[in-house]
Amino acid sequence: MRFIAEVTKTELETKRLMIYGSKEGSYLFGFNILKDSHSNWDEWYATVSDAKELCEERFGIEQADWKEIPDPMEFCQHDWINPVRTKGVNTLTPDYEKFEKFENGKWIEI
Repeated sequence: MRFIAEVTKTELETKRLMIYGSKEGSYLFGFNILKDSHSNWDEWYATVSDAKELCEERFGIEQADWKEIPDPMEFCQHDWINPVRTKGVNTLTPDYEKFEKFENGKWIEI
């Protein structure tokens, strides 16, 4: 499960947050822009609740501020809202300098 929230404290550099909960724990991603993109930083927490608690303390994000979004598609980046993956990762030949997004039913290099 994933959750996103906007940071409304204007004095902070972080503008948007995302939490990705997995079997291994929960990842908190921070973004300096509202537009869908890769994160600027990330942190690990044992649970989604732990990450949300920290976000309330540090960023003023309340429980009602979080919006649930779908989990990423297979091979896709966890910190992008829309499907984005490393080019070639699905064929086990990743090119870590190139990305592609899923748009209108096909993968397009970005």
